[in-house]
Parts: sequence; C-alpha cells; structure tokens
Amino acid sequence: MKFLDCFCGMGGVSDGFALEGFDVTGIDIVDAPKLLGYKHRFIQGDMMQLKGDDFEGYDVIWGSPPCRDFTSLGRIYGKRWKQPPNPQNGLKLVNAFLQFVKEAKPTYWILENVSELKHHLKDLQPRTETYITRGKRHVFYGNYPLCLIPRDMRIKLRRTNQSGRDQPNRYFEPSLKTSKIRPFIFAKIPLSCSRAFAKACKEALETKEIN
Repeated sequence: MKFLDCFCGMGGVSDGFALEGFDVTGIDIVDAPKLLGYKHRFIQGDMMQLKGDDFEGYDVIWGSPPCRDFTSLGRIYGKRWKQPPNPQNGLKLVNAFLQFVKEAKPTYWILENVSELKHHLKDLQPRTETYITRGKRHVFYGNYPLCLIPRDMRIKLRRTNQSGRDQPNRYFEPSLKTSKIRPFIFAKIPLSCSRAFAKACKEALETKEIN
C-alpha cells in the first residue's frame, strides 16, 4: 500500500500511516528531513508546480496545505503579521492540491485544514469536522472511509508571554521551539489521529482486494 503525504511538514501523518504498514513518501517545499526531522522517503518540491500525472499509483494521498490564511489566529492577530492573512492566496494551494489529486487518481484522498477553510472553500463540503486536539477544530475533505477520530488532549496552544505569540506546551520537544519552524509544530497532526485514518484506509483497501 502506497501513501503520499503532501505538505508533509514534520511527518505527523506519515508516521501514522507508516505504523500501519504503508510505503510512505512525503512532499514539501522545504527540506523537511533536514529542517524538521522528517523520517520517510522525501521529495522536495512546490505543489504549485508538481503534476499529479507523475504520481499515479498511490493508494492514499493526503494534503495539509498551510492554514495561516484561514486560521482564527489570523483574524485576531493577523494585522500584526508582516504578511497579513490572505484567504484567496491560501486557496491557491488548496486548489492546486485538489487538481493534483484529480490527476493522480488515488483510491482515497484526504484534504485536512482548520475549520475556517469551509467558509472559503464553498464548492466542496467537508466529510468530517471535529476536534483533534484541545481547542483545535479541523475539517477533512475527501472520499476516505469514515472512522472515529481520536482527540489528543495533551496538545494545546497556549499564550506564554506578552508578545502575542502562541507557543506549544511540554508535549513538544523544547529544542523545536524556534520561530522558523513554529508553524510546522502547530500544524503537526497527532499520531493518534493519523493512525486512525491509516487503519480505516488499510481495512478498506484490504476489503477491496478480497472482493
């Protein structure tokens, strides 16, 4: 079973699928193995440039485009950012992934993002909307087999100083608390969540093979 993790980041999704026996490949615009400790086969590339036709044969394709242009934090603090949130700009990556999936033709696909995306991606309805951590509600689009999605109560973003920056709690490695990779830390999908999707996809794929 082959799994492709687009916008793979630190590999929270890849780790879950690897544990369920998938042959995992990640794609990101940054050097994820070097910068973020990504552990699996890796392709560095821009999703705006890649063609799905070159990635046919994957059983499952997952995409987690950057959420900064949609997140509620952007509405609250975005005016202070050097680059204020721009939902239309964020949608370019979302639509690039959707086109990529259409061309790659996987058996199952999943698009994950913060729940605010649904207010901008109006032509497509989420298949699932739920909390995956404390105070972090997400939407999942796609044709994936439905499953129970666990919520990791250990992870919570909390305010720790007067600069207006949110920082992770002790669940994350202290060495990773740097400004350059803070967005990747916040975006990492809990292992319990990714493994639940992996198990559901694995069971559905095995059932297809039997039938």
